Amino acid sequence: MRSSPFLLIALAVAAGIWFASQFSVSLWLAAAAVAVGLLATVGAWRLSGSSESVWSAAFCMLVACGVLRYTLSAPLPGAHSIARYNGQRITLEGVIVEEPDVRPTHTNLRVRPQRLLSAEGSDDQLDDLVLIRFTPQTYTVRWQYGDVVRADGLLDAPPRMSAFDYREYLARQGVFSWMPQPRELVRIGRGEGNPLYARLLEFKDAVRRTVQRMLPMPESALLNGILIGDDNAIPEDLKDDFRRTGTSHIVAISGFNVSIVIALVIPLLSRALNARRAALFAMPAIAIYTVFVGASASVVRAALMAGIGLFGALFWRRGFTLNTLCAAALLMLVANPHTLFDVGFQLSFMATLGLVLYADRFSGPARAWVQMRLRNEHAQKVILLILDGALVTLAAQLTTLPLILAVYNQFSNVALLTNVFILPLQPPIMILGGLAAFIALFMPPAVGAVVALPAYAFLTATIWIIERLGSFQAASVPVYGFDTPAVLAYYAVLFALTLFLLQPAPTRRAVADLLRSRIGTITVLGLAFIALMLGGVYWFQRPDGRLHMIFVGSSAIIQSPSGKQAVFVGTGDVAAILSRFAPVWDREIELLILPQRSERRRRDALPLLHRYRIGTLIVPADADEQGDSLAEWREVVESNVTRVMTASVGTSFVLDADVSLVVEMRSPERDGRQTIGARVIHGAIAVDLIGDHHAIAYVPEQTLIFLGPSKADAMGLNDANPRWVVWAEARGVPPRLDPRIRVINLKDVREVAYVSDGRRLSMR
Repeated sequence: MRSSPFLLIALAVAAGIWFASQFSVSLWLAAAAVAVGLLATVGAWRLSGSSESVWSAAFCMLVACGVLRYTLSAPLPGAHSIARYNGQRITLEGVIVEEPDVRPTHTNLRVRPQRLLSAEGSDDQLDDLVLIRFTPQTYTVRWQYGDVVRADGLLDAPPRMSAFDYREYLARQGVFSWMPQPRELVRIGRGEGNPLYARLLEFKDAVRRTVQRMLPMPESALLNGILIGDDNAIPEDLKDDFRRTGTSHIVAISGFNVSIVIALVIPLLSRALNARRAALFAMPAIAIYTVFVGASASVVRAALMAGIGLFGALFWRRGFTLNTLCAAALLMLVANPHTLFDVGFQLSFMATLGLVLYADRFSGPARAWVQMRLRNEHAQKVILLILDGALVTLAAQLTTLPLILAVYNQFSNVALLTNVFILPLQPPIMILGGLAAFIALFMPPAVGAVVALPAYAFLTATIWIIERLGSFQAASVPVYGFDTPAVLAYYAVLFALTLFLLQPAPTRRAVADLLRSRIGTITVLGLAFIALMLGGVYWFQRPDGRLHMIFVGSSAIIQSPSGKQAVFVGTGDVAAILSRFAPVWDREIELLILPQRSERRRRDALPLLHRYRIGTLIVPADADEQGDSLAEWREVVESNVTRVMTASVGTSFVLDADVSLVVEMRSPERDGRQTIGARVIHGAIAVDLIGDHHAIAYVPEQTLIFLGPSKADAMGLNDANPRWVVWAEARGVPPRLDPRIRVINLKDVREVAYVSDGRRLSMR
């Protein structure tokens, strides 16, 4: 395989971006690192002349460039950001700057503010965007890009969800505020956006509505997903079948769709122009299609690859696909470094990398084997068609598997089989479906329905296959605990093995002989390295004789002085925090408290039950609420929980010699279901875990009160007089709260940690 300098460049820049996202680096330090790296590169080139030295210095310089690029675009609100009004009720006037995101459960409008009215006055110097979200039944207006709207409601910081930091996701797109369920939302103007983009979105909407008229559900929703990237109308149960069968990629616009556009445009233009001129005119067509389908990271990556390849064709140069892929990724990262954290970009890049590295190497020997074993030409074509689908899927899955396990927490047992069946159906769907939609734009609905019949047949077959294979109980298995270290280890082994296998046969033999001759030394060094790493981990994670507490979302994680674990379950990515907080050898949670028997709380707790052995599970006395996760919950509780206790007033659990948790019954939620809380007592320190409820009984002599997303009574808090109040996703400190009470709002910090020695509680 030819070397790919763009691979090293893109890898270095990506490493720098990741490093800057994890560690705060000042702008001047990043710029100094780039300057030093540049001097080192020039010095290595002029003094040593060694290519290894030059590339090593250049790699370090490019890492510093990635750090600098991220630092320059850090997702922080500016001086005039509308985020400074978060927590206030305001009236906002602004322009819808993106296509409205209309879903069955809610609608999202991204608005650029122009003028703001609040209790403090008016302001027309505003930066950044506002996300306005409301249910479809609230406002039935057909919103469009470029509409001028007036919204009245509470402006707030976006939430952090249980396993997904929605606030950080929006911040990377310049959105630092949102207004959920505005009290008033009216359109006061039109046509303020780019007129060309507006016409393109109008055409897209016309295609969407035409497909909905000419085909029934869910075929129309699937075709809209394949043609224009709009999968919002696909039913949730069908989306779940896509995930269970590993076929969600068919509604993700990417390289396949772009290749179809090229295959349609170039032959048509080549009849009137030569091939080079056809390539020149195909590039604008790809750009228009990219904007038309929403310009997601996956389609931008595919469009850039296609554009680079077509640009090379203008100069009679054949593109090297690995270089093309890495060059496209590099351009995207330089333009927007936050693209690195887009799951669509990650999956698209790794899937394409798998095809580049493995597809031909799998299919070549397979084709030779089939042609040698089968003499019948028709039988060869059928077997090769099946094998091509299976091997292409296998190649993509090799490089995307760890990301799928880490993001979606499930492994599909039928992905390979399902893709073999449905991949041959996708080109006819896109070509015939696109042609039918175009014809139906200018024809009566009845004519459109007839023209769409061939596409309808392929769509129905696709859905039938996915639903049937997805209905098997063993179609997918949940996978929890596949975090960043496991992902990195997987890729390190995969790419090291790939690099070894791509070497010439003499090199492979030489490496194998070296390993065999040094097997003893390598084994000793490996064991010593493992022992050193384990010893270091044990040293830093050993219990220190103090009580530790971490608050994240509306959850609390408690570690006793001897290292025992207790978790008060709420929102927040508790499993990820606990895997970092708890010792790596400790796979048991001694006490798990479920504040309420609800679908939401069960889903919050399931990752913990899958990854850890639970000593005691404390639940309210209510009956289990029905929901999709109930069967999985009962199964994992039966297999992974030693004891289940029904909470009663004053139930006490001794976590350690001097640490106890007392369960408290709270007032029922608005839905009438019982909610429980707990009080952690460590010597003179008392910490009250209120949980997710509305009526709070404040008890004096508490050091800290941890509030869930509750409506708090300032007078009650003042009477209780805690030293700290930690608020989970609160909408601001209530007025008239005693200023001596220190308030920590988890809307402003992702998590907060405390440590207690039994006499004093301090923030870590």
